Amino acid sequence: MEIRVEKGGRIFEVRKPRTETSKVMIRKVDDVTYEIEVRKLIRVVSVRLPYQLYEYADKYARDHKITISDVIREALSEYLSKGEEE
Repeated sequence: MEIRVEKGGRIFEVRKPRTETSKVMIRKVDDVTYEIEVRKLIRVVSVRLPYQLYEYADKYARDHKITISDVIREALSEYLSKGEEE
């Protein structure tokens, strides 16, 4: 998403959800014009897991020295890519 603010323009406060991480880049075009680019990097989601599945993911994460988020991200990515092959 790119927003262009020019002289005489109004700047509005934009609030984003706390569960979203974005990178904001601002570039000065001239004395009165700036380009603002907002890139969404991460979206946080909440997932309910059966306790036994959580324990399995936690052990796997500890054994491989990665986070549970990494385990779930990798597993979901692999699962979805297999669905595209069919």
